[in-house]
Amino acid sequence: MPKYGQQQDEGTIVHWLKQVGDVVAKGEPLVEVESDKASFEHEAPESGFLRKIIAEEGATVPVNSVIAVMTAAADEPFDLAESSAGAPAIEKESSPSPAGSSPVAVPSSPGVKSSPAAKKRARELEVDLSTVTGTGPGGRITVEDVEGSAGSSPGSTGDSSPPGGVPLSRMRRAIGRQMSASKQSIPHFYVSIEVDMTDAEAWRKSVARDLSATDLLVKAAAMTLHEYPRLNARLDGDGGMVEQGSVNIGLAVGLEDGLLVPVLSGAEGKSLPRLADERRHAVESARDGRLLAGEKATCTLSNLGMFGVTSFAAIINPPECASLAVGAILPRVCPVGEEGGTAVRAIMEVTLSADHRLADGMLAARFLQAFKEKLETVLVIQGWMES
Repeated sequence: MPKYGQQQDEGTIVHWLKQVGDVVAKGEPLVEVESDKASFEHEAPESGFLRKIIAEEGATVPVNSVIAVMTAAADEPFDLAESSAGAPAIEKESSPSPAGSSPVAVPSSPGVKSSPAAKKRARELEVDLSTVTGTGPGGRITVEDVEGSAGSSPGSTGDSSPPGGVPLSRMRRAIGRQMSASKQSIPHFYVSIEVDMTDAEAWRKSVARDLSATDLLVKAAAMTLHEYPRLNARLDGDGGMVEQGSVNIGLAVGLEDGLLVPVLSGAEGKSLPRLADERRHAVESARDGRLLAGEKATCTLSNLGMFGVTSFAAIINPPECASLAVGAILPRVCPVGEEGGTAVRAIMEVTLSADHRLADGMLAARFLQAFKEKLETVLVIQGWMES
């Protein structure tokens, strides 16, 4: 069972994409797995034949335990007992039932459009998703739809809610564990800078390609982290610094009950158009409750500008060293020239959260200064079209 998150301790087998006896190529999707936050298509680590499925669909499995056996040849003998040695017991996921009552099965409702968080909430509240009307995009069922159907939406007095309020979803609990651990173990400090996006925005809107302001931010962050590798590093188990081989930008994507962080790997070496295409695909997958298998993020970018938020500070996502928080691009009257003139400019505030064990204020300030200079120089941005 793969481990996708720092705080993940188990996963659920949603669907096997290959059957026993099938030939599987290295990197080919093998099984769909669901964690606390999202579902993933886990790729085969090596080429071979799928010989035995140990964890059936619907089974909840501790991370790193054996879920299947693959061999190099179709008739290669294998010892099932040896393959499963040390693997924790595998149990089918079930909804908790009140004391003294029998468990109530919750239909999986295949084909119903819903997020992983909504599915988990339905299991917790014993709600059949096929009976719920979705109010999300395209009729997608949200957590609120499930809770409303069960009579347990916030503020209601339905019997499904335990004393004291509505229980948190698995995604919400997972986020809480990870962020609590981050604030308790990482000495955060914060540095902010204002960026004049007037020229960058004018250029972006003039090009034929469909580029967003986030695409410019991702590329600028990746190039600057490449220049300041300490902010792209992590601590190892012995307290030493490990510099990452590439810059993998995590992009925080908000969902109805939390957020997911799809990763744009090797962003420093990719052109702006390619990053824009990857960003659109990754965000669409995340909003469907799916994350693409791949590299882990080395720094996370969170943009709340589309909601009118001017500035905020993000919590670092371990084991990353830093996180960037971006506010709205807003018109502001600014001084220009040496004669005391003024002009309306498009200003954006960016805040860097950094781990004080690996970085200090001077490094953070130099990073933000370099980040700002890139975004304020159109010739630099134009060069990213071909990089």
